[in-house]
Amino acid sequence: MTAVVYTYIGAGGKTTSLFARARQERAAGYRVAVVTTTHMMRPANWFVPTALPEGWQDSWRCDGIIVVGQEGADGKITWPGDSVYRHLCATADIVLVEGDGSRRLPLKVMGPYEPVIPANTSHVYCLAGLSALGQSIKDVCFRWELLNLEAEAVVTEPVLAYIVEAGCLARIGAWKDKTTVVLNQADDERRQQAGKRILNALSRPGEWTTYPVEMREKK
Repeated sequence: MTAVVYTYIGAGGKTTSLFARARQERAAGYRVAVVTTTHMMRPANWFVPTALPEGWQDSWRCDGIIVVGQEGADGKITWPGDSVYRHLCATADIVLVEGDGSRRLPLKVMGPYEPVIPANTSHVYCLAGLSALGQSIKDVCFRWELLNLEAEAVVTEPVLAYIVEAGCLARIGAWKDKTTVVLNQADDERRQQAGKRILNALSRPGEWTTYPVEMREKK
């Protein structure tokens, strides 16, 4: 079976969204594999090293989710390698990919070599966090300098829309046509309404979402 691959990029709850999707797909009866093309924190559960030790699929059959990667520094994991990735795509139903990092900030601007999206990706989700609204750009946006933004400027709705549009959608080439924007951290009515207005200003369709605090920490 050839897996369906979804890649998550951007900031503001990317890992939380990815693992929420993993649980949703598992509940629907699918077998899910999670990888990163850059770096992500090693989760407390479901981790399988890239050596794929004997019996590695037993826990997958039981839990429905595995996270595969090379162990790196500071408790992080990295890309599992091309051959392991191909094997996962041949044996999983769903593969979820984290395609870039954001230093845990709610907004980011893609660097020149970001994001790293596997060629067999079916759809891309570009995330941004609505918690950035009302805060200084330098405090909430990773690589804000690449858009020549004012460090002390406040993130307004038009500014957030510009960061998503110019900092992500305009920098991912042909992947833009396969991208949905997700505005996360819509924790109250004010942010939800702001999210709707921001989405209306973007060139790609999208949605707003939020997760309870306990889910934000549970990987």
